[in-house]
Amino acid sequence: MKKYLSNRYPDTLINQVVNQVTNHNRLLSEVAKEYGVSSRVVYQWVKSTTEPVEVKKDLITEQIATLQRQIQSLNKQLQMIA
Repeated sequence: MKKYLSNRYPDTLINQVVNQVTNHNRLLSEVAKEYGVSSRVVYQWVKSTTEPVEVKKDLITEQIATLQRQIQSLNKQLQMIA
């Protein structure tokens, strides 16, 4: 997770709030009210901890390319042994 801009709240609270919004699909405003934090602050926390979809896609594409190269290398080694 990224470093938060707020020193006012403990990281454990921030993690709990972000988890409720992102992993439990709860409304941001509902979670903010429950934890006594403004909706704007919760929005900033969620925004700062989630990666854009394009970044995730790029990372996955890069990992696939690396794995494909490894498979090709292993196949060559296997052919040499057989």
